[in-house]
Amino acid sequence: MDKIAVIGSGIMAKVVGDRARELGIESHCFSYDSSDIACNAVDYFHEVNIFDTDEITRICLENKVTGVIATTELTILPTAKVASNLGLNGNLVKAAEEITNKYLTREKVNKVKGLNQPRFWNYVEGDIPQMDKFPVIVKPVAAGGKRGIRVVWSQKELIEAVGRALPFSRVKGVLIEEYLEGGTEYSVESLSDHGRNYVVQITQKDTSGPPHCNELGHHQPASLSEGMRREVEYVISKMLAAVGIENGPCHTEIKIIEGKVYLIEINARPGGDHITYPLTELSTGYPFVSGIIWIALNQFAGHEPINLEKNYAGIYFLTEETAYLKPIFDECQKFPWLYAKHQVSEGPSKIIFNDEEGLNYFIYFDKEGKPDIKALLKKIEAN
Repeated sequence: MDKIAVIGSGIMAKVVGDRARELGIESHCFSYDSSDIACNAVDYFHEVNIFDTDEITRICLENKVTGVIATTELTILPTAKVASNLGLNGNLVKAAEEITNKYLTREKVNKVKGLNQPRFWNYVEGDIPQMDKFPVIVKPVAAGGKRGIRVVWSQKELIEAVGRALPFSRVKGVLIEEYLEGGTEYSVESLSDHGRNYVVQITQKDTSGPPHCNELGHHQPASLSEGMRREVEYVISKMLAAVGIENGPCHTEIKIIEGKVYLIEINARPGGDHITYPLTELSTGYPFVSGIIWIALNQFAGHEPINLEKNYAGIYFLTEETAYLKPIFDECQKFPWLYAKHQVSEGPSKIIFNDEEGLNYFIYFDKEGKPDIKALLKKIEAN
């Protein structure tokens, strides 16, 4: 019987556990939080620190585990170490160790053909570099969920932002980048198997913009020409090769400005905010989460993402920046495109960093097109 180790116990771990059960695969979850959301979605829960890879390896050997899966940014390196210890399919430990470091990633992809990058600096300690041009964006060198990110317009603001960002980083350091104004942000959901890369979907993002650049909505498929999509697929494949990601999912964030592709960051894990699940599965008809499991088990052959459907799926978060959506949120259950509605509060919430389950949201799914938000607001107002 196939058995997988799921490292982490959050939302994505639950999704993987649920899918493993559907596929008849035994699942073992490893986490130090026995009350987390995934604990009841897996067959066996092991309360262990996710960084104690020797103990996780021992338990996996004892239970004859045949695949290991990362579910968050924190679990990328432990997953690679355990897979390596067990001789299972995964990414090289060195590649996993470096992929979460935004500065090292930028250095590695600097010569990728077709990829553009902003000017960037790595700050660790000492004097903060004097910028000759603003705005710039400050990011912890190793952190997820938009934590500690801020766009600044002066040297004084830069110094303050660096001080706020440093505590968020798991690796000492802050990345300072030229802020890319204009254009549109996207994320790319891909799967890799033994170095062969498959772009499954490109997501178009709604963002708050400066200063925190929070993500307010995601829409699939992205509104791109076929030529631009092919360019993105080419660049993504070259970037994955440059950073050494050979197996598993990747969530790569980019910006396209006047037809040029710019890297924001690469994450060797499934996309959050419901992008991987359910959006990518709804819009393409391809079981992306199953693909992650098949790769971990070294059984991806015959399950490659081909002949994908072209459906429309997306999510709108109800925040202070998107308060205008409240009339639709209140009545979205009346519309045939509604896939899911999630409510945790009476009104719009303040968003500081990405927190998919801490916000109100609704997910749409339709085979014909994206809901016309402006027309819906007018209709609701008229009634």
